[in-house]
Amino acid sequence: MNSITGQEANPMEPASTIGSLKLSDGSTYFGQTEAGQMSGIGTQYFKDGKHRTGYFQDNTYLADFIATPPWHMVGLYFTLDQSYEMETFSVDLKVLSDVPDDLHLYISPFGGGRINETSFYGGIQTQCGGYHSVMGEQNYGPFIPLGRAMIFSRWGNREASAIDMAAGGVCESSGYEGDFISVRNSLKWKKGTYTLTLKKTELSVLLSSELHTRVELQVYDHQKKQTFFCGSLAFPGTTLVLDPENYLFFELYSKRVNINELPPMKFVCENYCVNGKPVPISFVAANYDKNFPKYADASYANGTFTVEIGKPSNKPVTEGETINFNILYSEE
Repeated sequence: MNSITGQEANPMEPASTIGSLKLSDGSTYFGQTEAGQMSGIGTQYFKDGKHRTGYFQDNTYLADFIATPPWHMVGLYFTLDQSYEMETFSVDLKVLSDVPDDLHLYISPFGGGRINETSFYGGIQTQCGGYHSVMGEQNYGPFIPLGRAMIFSRWGNREASAIDMAAGGVCESSGYEGDFISVRNSLKWKKGTYTLTLKKTELSVLLSSELHTRVELQVYDHQKKQTFFCGSLAFPGTTLVLDPENYLFFELYSKRVNINELPPMKFVCENYCVNGKPVPISFVAANYDKNFPKYADASYANGTFTVEIGKPSNKPVTEGETINFNILYSEE
């Protein structure tokens, strides 16, 4: 009975929430519940260490969960201590597990930031591609697959003159995520350490009567001791200011997957630097899409983000309106 309205809850439309349950057979459950039962999307953990993830109703397992992309398995919102005039913005990415080619995974240490109020993101993908040119704000020619690659995108522009591809690279101008332009290039990454750097170049271009500065994505492969170039995109202004609000994410895209067949994978993002110097981080929160099982775990300590994906996590979360989240660090 609702004490305010005097209305009895409708048993045909039970409220759903995120929680943990202990079952009579000794198994446990984490996920969506209704009326104290496994109902919705979740994971059941058995006493022998096995688990199954999928759809449940009234404590009964119905079917495996088929993840339909895009799926941000985990995103980490973090804030720097202040905004910075930027010459370079870099991060070390450690890939600690083998990642299959047929798993379409986007690892984005630059998962959402702004330079001069212009949004961008960038990282590496298992499968990527693009076009050799843009004409009239439209992609021109055949789609060129690259396989494993690096990618750098910015929003609010579709102009070809804002794009400068690196040798062997491709580009894209599209509107399916809002107007954006992007450069991509092959990077045969695997387990190992990679330093991703956004670098202000000395090149400029006039766009819409405003001078823009080109920003380039470079990736240093510590195993090969070689730097690879993704290409550059034009950002408004000649002095570049990096906003303190940033984001990193791990996303499955393009291909549907049976979540029970995902391999476990582990990664580290650390040593975020502006102009070659480590920058203080004042706040970190991990978030998880409410429409998917919690199939990732993230932690933060002393400038290091550790992320595990591909296996369920039953750590408690705070339930938000559109996401579930955990605050991992706050100076306040």
